[in-house]
Amino acid sequence: MLFARLGLPEAWQARARYTLLMMDLRDGESFIRLWERWKQDPRRPDRLHVVALSASLVDASVLRAQLRAQTPLSLHALVEQLVAQWPLNLPGTHRLEFEGLAVTLTIAVGPPEVTLPRLAVSADAIWRGEELPAEFPDHCLRAPVSPTDNMLRLAIAPHEVRHAVVVGAGIAGASVAHALALRGWRVQVLDLSVRRQQEHAAHVAAALTPMVTRDDDMRARLSRAGGMRAHARWSHLSEDILWQCGALQLQRVSGRIVDLKSLVAGLSFPTEWIRYVDTAEASDLAGLPLNRGGLFFPTAARIRPERLIETLLATQGVERLEVYVERVERVDGQWHVWDAQGEICAVAPRLILAGAVDTQDILRRSALLAPRTRLSEMHALGGEITILPERILAGGPRCIVSGDGYILPSLEGQCVVGSSYVHGGKRMLPTMAGALGNIERAADLLGQAQLPAMFNNLGQAHLNGWAGRRAVLPSRIPFVGPLANTEGLWVASGFASRGLTWSSLAGDLIAAALNGEPLPLERDIMDKISQT
Repeated sequence: MLFARLGLPEAWQARARYTLLMMDLRDGESFIRLWERWKQDPRRPDRLHVVALSASLVDASVLRAQLRAQTPLSLHALVEQLVAQWPLNLPGTHRLEFEGLAVTLTIAVGPPEVTLPRLAVSADAIWRGEELPAEFPDHCLRAPVSPTDNMLRLAIAPHEVRHAVVVGAGIAGASVAHALALRGWRVQVLDLSVRRQQEHAAHVAAALTPMVTRDDDMRARLSRAGGMRAHARWSHLSEDILWQCGALQLQRVSGRIVDLKSLVAGLSFPTEWIRYVDTAEASDLAGLPLNRGGLFFPTAARIRPERLIETLLATQGVERLEVYVERVERVDGQWHVWDAQGEICAVAPRLILAGAVDTQDILRRSALLAPRTRLSEMHALGGEITILPERILAGGPRCIVSGDGYILPSLEGQCVVGSSYVHGGKRMLPTMAGALGNIERAADLLGQAQLPAMFNNLGQAHLNGWAGRRAVLPSRIPFVGPLANTEGLWVASGFASRGLTWSSLAGDLIAAALNGEPLPLERDIMDKISQT
């Protein structure tokens, strides 16, 4: 029935890509059979994209049992691949990838009247099923023109050369390069990587943690989408790079106090993603005595940023060039990149600026920074972390402990604590004052008032830490999208202190748009983060 009503396989044959919108995923059997038909067709499209609505998701074990009962043995291998990537029942957009990204399934979870208008997809066909509610008229499938609509129109033609230059070899640039290379692009990454590595050498570990709000606002949804995309994209990495240790967010005792227990109850999210824990359970999870409970995020992870960046940049198809980028200009349909000596160091039809605060400077020198825009208001916010011997922290926590500041589990005998916030400054260096502030925050989290005194006894000679700058945009919402009034120029910047959370999502958003894929994020969030 599905294939006949959609005119398949004839409708998709000899095409570069075919995108189907399914109004109800149901149990996933239709997707499995569509995937099988695609594999069997010698004239299949290069890429098959399925976008499906689902009010909620069953548990992976339930899905496996249902699909194995409904499908022949020959399809069970596909069932297992689907189950292995099956997401938790969390609202929002989930992207699953198969066959080396040639087949994708994008699931929009939540009430259809909410998720349908938020879809960022240009579909070739719509499968309504046999039980489409009457309250879904055709006009629900047509949203007004928005920044996201414009982005969906920027896909390259099948015959175009897949070549891009990325400026910036930090976590944002590496993630963009990685996402493009996975899709067969040739990517040149330009950065003074030696300088960057020297500046970041002491940034030994960082945290990938979700955030929540009582009303599940846009920032919380963006954070959740970024975290899920990071886990999906980096799940194959060893624990030496990404260790899913979990994170505690302890209940505040001063300032703006939120009842975390009622917050979790109101959200009704799966306990595999978030749950409230009392003091006893929090202490057990941390392996240290704590004086209060809070939220526990089982999927949170400790990451070694430099090792992650090196891994992403080692992807086949990525070339690294040691260059300081002075300015850029589009000439005869190509972006020309000039270095500090006034020489052209790279030329490509697509250019992505992902160099944090340097992005603003490059745009200004290139006469591309429009006044009174979000990018023109980007500023640097400094901060530092402090690295302590684990013995000072009784061996360190077994999971991330956060609140006002954070403490990471021990790594090679050292624990990272942080983090300070300093306005202004071109170059940040670790300071005793910044370290003491971090120690005081750690002492409050652990209820160990003696920590500052113990640290003071170490003396200045034992000061160990790292300081850097964050690129911050108004409302702390990043910019990811094409730069207005230009052709072929994209920006991924303004990640503030959530670079690890947002970077892989930013890379896949840009790569998906350029390749004509459904976007792995809701339309209303895309409209916000791509707004200049």
